[in-house]
Amino acid sequence: MKTVKFFLLWIAMTVVMVIAWSVGSVLGNAVTQTAPPPVEDPASVGMSVLLVCLINALLWSIFFWSTRAFVGLPKGVAVLLYLFGTQFFLMQMETFFFASSLGISPGQVISILVAGLVMVAATGAFGLWLTRKLAPTQTQMRFKPEVRNWRGMVAPMLVMSVLVYPFLYEIFGYYVAWQNEHLRLFYSHSTELKSFFTQLPSFFSEGIYFFQVLRGMIWVAISIPVVLLLGQNKFFPYLLMGLLSALPAIQLFIPNPYMPADIAMTHFVETFSSNFIWGLLIVYVTNRSVAERKIMPAEPIAQT
Repeated sequence: MKTVKFFLLWIAMTVVMVIAWSVGSVLGNAVTQTAPPPVEDPASVGMSVLLVCLINALLWSIFFWSTRAFVGLPKGVAVLLYLFGTQFFLMQMETFFFASSLGISPGQVISILVAGLVMVAATGAFGLWLTRKLAPTQTQMRFKPEVRNWRGMVAPMLVMSVLVYPFLYEIFGYYVAWQNEHLRLFYSHSTELKSFFTQLPSFFSEGIYFFQVLRGMIWVAISIPVVLLLGQNKFFPYLLMGLLSALPAIQLFIPNPYMPADIAMTHFVETFSSNFIWGLLIVYVTNRSVAERKIMPAEPIAQT
């Protein structure tokens, strides 16, 4: 019976997500008075959007189902902020940074953010509500993380943001994405492949490092409540957070007029793998801080 209810949740969220994303895209274009260049095959775009929504809704459903014992506004805010932040805000920060290379206007970046906000708000709120209706728990607890010593978490998270994420980004960017000759030509207008250490100074001089530090800080900040929400299970939070962190990469399956398909697929391999590792590291460092710094992630999740 639980399997049937979970399947209904997944399908219902997929339908809402497709509709909300479509409505959000129209609204975003209307607000910014912009529109993306036309695509060659609208049918393939529609099928790709459906596939992306199916995968998105599946992971969101697992996330909502596994945390359904917790209720309250803090939980809803933490969940929606994380989903919008990772799925759209952090991605479009990078799009804006490299807008000149991609040939996308600031208006279109804002339009994508509006579409994402509508999609996440509508689908997330609906999914949280439907999960409680389909699978109520015997005990409902309000999510109120009790942090006894924030200072104990600041140091490791600063290391994560200032060192780990920027260099994880740069290493995968070079050894995965930059190995594609077409990608190098697309961004630098040259097929020359310089060594990693030859290119490393430009990582700082062009401001990419400092920009990625900012992204890393935001990513860590919005992820900590979600990790605490999932609890300290030895395996499940790692797998789910790894997949949720890598999830934005699947949007690269949707054909877009700003990036050729082979370059998009190279970026998919790059970002999916690096972000999956990044998600695992966030869980590890957060749980280690919880264990060693006496940070209490609210009350234990009730058994159903």
